[in-house]
Amino acid sequence: MLTRHLAHQLAGDPITVNALAPGPFDSKMMAFVLDDPDSRAAVADRIPLGRIGEPDDMAGAVIYLSSRAGRYVTGAVIPVDGGATYARAADGR
Repeated sequence: MLTRHLAHQLAGDPITVNALAPGPFDSKMMAFVLDDPDSRAAVADRIPLGRIGEPDDMAGAVIYLSSRAGRYVTGAVIPVDGGATYARAADGR
């Protein structure tokens, strides 16, 4: 809601506001799961693209939003999660 609210408030300036919603990426926050090979494989198996996110995956989304290509996008929350969001929705979770 904050993203949408700020997008609406700042659109006249014109400032775009968007959010990225990352899935599992190698990070300190995910290390407790991803450092164990069995757990890592279990997480990757739940991702439709079949792998953990890599830095270039997030960089691509950031570059898109900060380039002219993303100048008409505002108020969006973009999942960068290899399809996990939609897989959960299809499973009813």
